Amino acid sequence: MSIRRNLSERQKIIAGVVVAVFVLIIVYAITASIQRAGKIKTTIKYAPYTATIKLNDTRVANNATVWLEPGEYHLTVDLNEHLESYQEDIVISEEYNSIIGTLAALDEEGEKYISAHTTDYTDAEGYISRVLNQEGNKLREKYPILKYIPINTSLYSISYQEAEDGHPIVHIKADLENLDVAVAKLKSFNVALSSQDLVFDTKSPFKKAVSNPIKDPIEFIKAAYSLSDKYKIYEGSKNDDYYYAVIYKSDYKEDFDYAHYRVILKKNTENNNWEVLYAPQPLFTTYNTKDISVEQLDTINSY
Repeated sequence: MSIRRNLSERQKIIAGVVVAVFVLIIVYAITASIQRAGKIKTTIKYAPYTATIKLNDTRVANNATVWLEPGEYHLTVDLNEHLESYQEDIVISEEYNSIIGTLAALDEEGEKYISAHTTDYTDAEGYISRVLNQEGNKLREKYPILKYIPINTSLYSISYQEAEDGHPIVHIKADLENLDVAVAKLKSFNVALSSQDLVFDTKSPFKKAVSNPIKDPIEFIKAAYSLSDKYKIYEGSKNDDYYYAVIYKSDYKEDFDYAHYRVILKKNTENNNWEVLYAPQPLFTTYNTKDISVEQLDTINSY
């Protein structure tokens, strides 16, 4: 036995509304998906949130999520004469998908304005901290050696900062006598330093190399850097048109060798003379030695 039930007029209206809403949701989702195709979901939080945000002179919403085409933009942020305006060329990408910051006060009126919008600043600064923490974690995952930095001892300190292109610059602060100790510490973590696209920043004792026609690579290095008798050079290794060597200082009185710097030469095929391809570094990585394989870098870094 079947029971037939007729919908009331009210029920029909409700059902129609539900179907219409459902259809609208689907249409909106499809339209939004099409409009957002290829765009980057970007968070904008620039305190105070009453500030005007413009990208390439086009105004965008503040304290909001927007979808932007990936690429370069000129960012301007301003509000009034009491708060400092800000502008910068930025890049929006999957990796850099937020526009965040705060405007500083220029005078007492600006300070008052900031005090009246404390909630905006607290929210923006909290978001900035989370983003920086996330970026720091991503950087440490990409460059594992950063997990062990900073290091501070009485003999040396090792720190890092992120360059504009996203690569870490590792700063080693040490007297020449303690440079090797700092480098040995970095090597002790069993991280593949050669392949990590790192830039090692140290105070180099060497001036710019001077070209010379000497055929012997060791004598060429001595002449190129006008090395005194205090400097010695390990017998290097030749690989095709490349020559790898290590310059170091020697203290005869203390029987102490220190400040080992690697250097890479390349033979000029036109005149058969040596040229300094990469200036002396405590360690080489793929970042500043694009023509050298990781295996070769591992070899010279192991000296």
